[in-house]
Amino acid sequence: MKRISKQKRQQGAVSLFVVIFATLLITIVTVGFVQLMLRDQQQATSTDLSQSAYDSALAGVEDAKRLLLLDQACRNGTASSSVNCTAITAALTPVSGESQTACDTLSQAGIVTETDGETIIQQSANDNSAALDQAYTCVKIGVNTSDYKGSIDTNQSDIVPLRGVGTFDSIELSWFSREDVSTETDAIEFPTTGADISLPPEGSEWPDNNPPLLRTQLMQMGGGFKLTDFDDSQPGNRSNANTLFLYPSATGLVTKDFALDARRSPSNAPQKIQCRTSFLQGEYACTTTITLPQPIDGNTASRNAYLRLTSLYNGAHYSIKLKNGSQDVQFNGVQPLVDSTGRANDLFRRVEARVELVGDFTYPEAAIDMEGDLCKNFVITNEESGYKPSSTCTP
Repeated sequence: MKRISKQKRQQGAVSLFVVIFATLLITIVTVGFVQLMLRDQQQATSTDLSQSAYDSALAGVEDAKRLLLLDQACRNGTASSSVNCTAITAALTPVSGESQTACDTLSQAGIVTETDGETIIQQSANDNSAALDQAYTCVKIGVNTSDYKGSIDTNQSDIVPLRGVGTFDSIELSWFSREDVSTETDAIEFPTTGADISLPPEGSEWPDNNPPLLRTQLMQMGGGFKLTDFDDSQPGNRSNANTLFLYPSATGLVTKDFALDARRSPSNAPQKIQCRTSFLQGEYACTTTITLPQPIDGNTASRNAYLRLTSLYNGAHYSIKLKNGSQDVQFNGVQPLVDSTGRANDLFRRVEARVELVGDFTYPEAAIDMEGDLCKNFVITNEESGYKPSSTCTP
């Protein structure tokens, strides 16, 4: 009897241990799942708040655009009588010693109303949007910028006003960034090397990691001009229209002059620009400084200039800086910079955006832009005629 009782006690102890270990295992698994659920919930909440803060920052950018458009209307004399142009001008004045305005620029200009130093995101005071706890806390505007940034697709063009806060005599042009390389490697290659300069034959492709050939056209005037000035040049490096074709190369020069204009000095080859072989050496693959000619009338103080860039064979991001000798000159209101900080609950996001105002200078890309055939009927007469264009024509 004693032996049987002892065996039963041993069997009970084993069962107890099994229950304990099973309970611990289930507890560990349960706690693990709970932790995963809480972590996913926190990540989802953070992602949602991050997007909401980003949206709040973009709302600040949009309100900054409203302010810049009102400032444009004030400068053009087209603002309505209800617009306080004096307050807008004062609000867009940079803080002393800085290149941007204060954080409360929009409230100073009367665009929005701040509450506790921030602007709540809502359509109206009665739409309960304030319950979402979204706001932008700081919006700074830099009307004058140190450079101009843009991007152009293959065979497309951009026209950039060259308008500085002071006089300038050259531009620093950089193009083709890491964003333009679509291959897995960041290696920069060139169409040809050495002294050879060749263009791709018809039907062949320009590799994605090759910087494009850049057609750079300058159009300018001084205090006044005649249309014939765009087809003329004067001694002393004076002209109002010049064109350079900038060819990316491992060898070449980093400085150029618009006086090398191929139309005025016929050449069978574009201008070679020495480019970097790696993005570790700089943000852009190719950089060159181009000297500007004086306007025909010699009035550089009233220089009104535009740069037209056309990217051939490949697309590119680019940057332009104005130079006066070795000194940088800021752009004057050409591409204002908006620095906006948004908030959602206790999470903040900051956005920087470049803004271009439509209407300061409008220009057509082309009168007619097409890829197919074009047929035209053109008639000049000083008599009334019953002429009617033919319904068919040969391109």
